[in-house]
Amino acid sequence: MSKDNQTVSILQQNLDDDFSWRIKELSLLKNKIPIQKGTEQTVLIKAGITLLYAHWEGFIKYSAECYLQFVSLQKLTYNELNYCFVVLCSRKSINELLKTKKFELQSKMVKNLLDNVQKRANIPYEGIINTKSNLNFEVFHDICMIIGIDDKQYETKKNAIDEELLTTRNKIAHGKDLRKDYEDFLNIYEIIITLMRNIKDDILNAAITEKYKRL
Repeated sequence: MSKDNQTVSILQQNLDDDFSWRIKELSLLKNKIPIQKGTEQTVLIKAGITLLYAHWEGFIKYSAECYLQFVSLQKLTYNELNYCFVVLCSRKSINELLKTKKFELQSKMVKNLLDNVQKRANIPYEGIINTKSNLNFEVFHDICMIIGIDDKQYETKKNAIDEELLTTRNKIAHGKDLRKDYEDFLNIYEIIITLMRNIKDDILNAAITEKYKRL
């Protein structure tokens, strides 16, 4: 992050800058792919899919981390925050609560949670977003849940993410002779670029409308 995401304008600038350089790289490679079938086309399509996945994973991780930092820097109390951010702050206590069967310890943990609702929340944002180097739709869904973004509009692209992009990228990474034609590549290219743009817009909209606050 070039600057801490203290304001919506800084958040927008950081996301726009990150999105921009990724699109430039992807566009440069896409424009190098010849329309005519042949070895050069095949090799560049493989490179294109690999780079497309790298930027898909990289941008989702970066943008989610930026938004978490933005929400953290708003300095809100626990009872002002949307529940997903309260969970992030309370993960350790929640995990301990689930492990113990002693009522006394359970009572102390619940009391601690309730007694702190008026205190400023310390929302963690570093090391929270884990793409697992395998950003399929399930992992993407989890990330959306963590940052409080509704992912319903993305559900129709589950197959494109899981099969057309991720499975294809994995096969390429394992050295398999994979054949994708030019139209296939252009289709998945446009889908993933649109998804990246949409998540950027959703995050910015959430910041502008203060969706991170509890209703």
